[in-house]
Amino acid sequence: MHGRFGESPPDLYENGLYKRVVHVGAKPVLIIASSEGTIRRPHIRIEVHRPLSKSETKSLKALLDVMFRSSFDFNGFRKVTRKDRLMSIVAREVRGLRPIAPPTIFEALVIAITEQQISLYAAIAIRSRLVRTYGESVSLEGRKFYAFPTTKSLARANPAQVRTLGLSRSKASYMTELARKVEGGELDLESLRKKSDESVVSELTKIKGIGRWSAEYVLVRGMGRVNSLPADDLGIQRAVSQAYFKGKKIGSKEVRQILDKFAPYSGIAAFYLMYYLFWGSG
Repeated sequence: MHGRFGESPPDLYENGLYKRVVHVGAKPVLIIASSEGTIRRPHIRIEVHRPLSKSETKSLKALLDVMFRSSFDFNGFRKVTRKDRLMSIVAREVRGLRPIAPPTIFEALVIAITEQQISLYAAIAIRSRLVRTYGESVSLEGRKFYAFPTTKSLARANPAQVRTLGLSRSKASYMTELARKVEGGELDLESLRKKSDESVVSELTKIKGIGRWSAEYVLVRGMGRVNSLPADDLGIQRAVSQAYFKGKKIGSKEVRQILDKFAPYSGIAAFYLMYYLFWGSG
């Protein structure tokens, strides 16, 4: 999807390759992923720009499993889409699409904060500046590739300086305060992966600047909880309106009315619908 919006570090899509700098061990590493399989038998080849130790290799494999969601049940999703003529077409047309997840819940939360109440294009532009300003870089063949900022980097950042990247005063404050709490041990975000959806929403909405939309976004986008449905998302509402209500203005109630029938894949159904309508052509 990100390839539809131009260059958007830390995720880069070029000539059929996905490039991303991730943190493993003490130093960042650039990964280059390419698809060598088929839709029926997917296989992703991963190359790294430097040799890895055994512990780094183990850490990288864990991150890749989070990012590429190897456990996603495509067959199960296709079965539930048979309940709806349009969604069955969508599932067939974009079959095999797998959204790449952020490797950490912290990153997913920062992404959610940047996307609150602004367009996706604007959010990606702001995030790109954030990454280039506060993210570590890896150089390869005369070119720099950037990692997403660590909690340490953003915890040390001055909110006023973060704001100059295009963020509101409140968003800059939310972001740096979140980083400080994670870095200081007050928040253990990764432990949330073991909790139920509602428990995750309950815990995340205790964080300043995180409402239910952001929490549900993190569930589906950052944690692979494919039934989580951020029904207040304006993009999702626009997609459902265009597909099922002839463009009429709708709210979260109508979104759930349509997409809840695709449980336990309601969230991924929303993503597929938006991709099919807005990003997948041209």
